Parts: sequence; structure tokens; C-alpha cells
Amino acid sequence: MKQSDIKLIQKELAAAGLYLAEIDGKRGPNTNRAIAVALAARSADLPGHWRDWSAKRRAVAYLQLLCHDSEIDAGVIDGFYGPQTESGAGQLKILRAKGFLPRGFGDIVPVRANPHNFPLEEHGALTEYYQKPCESRLVKVECPWQLRLDWDLNSRTKTITIHEKVADSLSTILAKVYEAYGPAGIKEHGLDRYGGSYNCRQKRGSMAAWSTHAWGIAIDWYPSRNKLKWDCEKASLAHPDLDGWWQIWEEEGWLSLGRMENRDWMHVQSARR
Repeated sequence: MKQSDIKLIQKELAAAGLYLAEIDGKRGPNTNRAIAVALAARSADLPGHWRDWSAKRRAVAYLQLLCHDSEIDAGVIDGFYGPQTESGAGQLKILRAKGFLPRGFGDIVPVRANPHNFPLEEHGALTEYYQKPCESRLVKVECPWQLRLDWDLNSRTKTITIHEKVADSLSTILAKVYEAYGPAGIKEHGLDRYGGSYNCRQKRGSMAAWSTHAWGIAIDWYPSRNKLKWDCEKASLAHPDLDGWWQIWEEEGWLSLGRMENRDWMHVQSARR
């Protein structure tokens, strides 16, 4: 078992009032005694010979029970720490940390509308539709809620700088989001944590390709909780409660890299792939 597994067990035992020692990830006498008490109360869920098991095997069995209690498949309750139990323990840690189990990426189905005929994310197509990068005709779109810069929460704004060709579409999206989530929902999900829009720069790690930010057609949301390489298991904007958020963008033809490629969940753009 991993140290993090033992910490999880200790926290569960402490929450049940069975363990009063330090949460240290070490399976010592106090932890073993608490596990024995917890298993005795659950003997109906265990094989009849569980009392003959070693302290280590009992700990694994308790971990398996915890998984099953949360409807996570950790295999049969046999006290053996195999791949299925290890996987179940990992899911249980995510559930305890986040309050929900992330979906697999294959369960996410983006809306593939394009009512404004936004171009493909290819330099020639983008330049033809939006003009050259860093030479965009920019306007400011007012946001119905106050935005806080994600890296400096004391800096606030109510406008987003964007290409004039997508300004009306963005205004429509923001109004629908505000109606759907309201001030409380926006704050709860960090939709007020702004990461910027127009930026005359090339793509990260590239010396040749321009970022869609250079055309003023991309926006980043809540970067600190939706980092570039994070997948749907870590990114906060992948939460099922935000399917509606993304569908509002997608119905207007905007593209989420998170929903399309399971990376860069902060990023949304008015360019297709």
C-alpha cells in the first residue's frame, strides 16, 4: 500500500471517531487497532476468516470496503492490494479531494456547431478571415459580472478585449452564461477568474506558429486550476456542472481545447480544428 492510501484510511477512521492519532501515513499500532474495530463492525461484509488475516491485509480490506461504500470497484474484498484495488484507491482519493469522480474523456461530447462560419485554425485561413496576427481590429466587450485577474485577484475588470468580428458572439455567450449560472454559480466555479484574451505572441514552445491570442480570438479562464497539460481528471472546468458553460460557447461556434483534446481546459477560441 502507498503512504497516501494509509493517510486516506486514517482520515476515514478519524472521521468515524475510531482514530485519534496523527495522520502520518504510517500503519502503526493505533491505526491497526482502529482498523480492527472498524472491520468488526462490518463483519457481515467480510469473508468469515478475516480475523485470521495479517494487519496489513486487514488494512487493504478496509480500503476496499471504503471504495465499495462509494460505489467504486476495487475488486472483491479479499485484503490483497492488486491493480484493481490500487485503481479504486486512486479514484477514492480524487472523490474525497474534489467531491466528485471525473468522467472519462470519452464521455465528453462537444457540440460541433459553427453558425458564424469561423475559420480553421490555420495561418492562411485565420489571416484571410481576421487579418494578420497582431494587427486585429480590437474592441472591448463588457462582461455582465466582474472579472478578477487569476494571478492578481486585486486587479479587476469588466471588459474583455476581443476581435471585432466575434464581439457580438461573445456578448451573446456572456449574457447566456450569466442567466444560466448567476453570480453565485459564476463565483463557485471560478468563472470570474480571468486569464486574458488578446496577446501578440506565438504558441508556447513554437518559434513559427502564432497563437490564436495574437488574432484576439481566444480567451483563457481560470488558468491556475486549468493548466496547459492538465486533463479532465484535474481541470476544474471539466466538472460536469460546467457542461452547460461549454455548450453555450460551442453553440456559438467557439472551440474548447479541453473538450476537443483533453488539454488546456482554460482555453476557448473562435477558430475550428
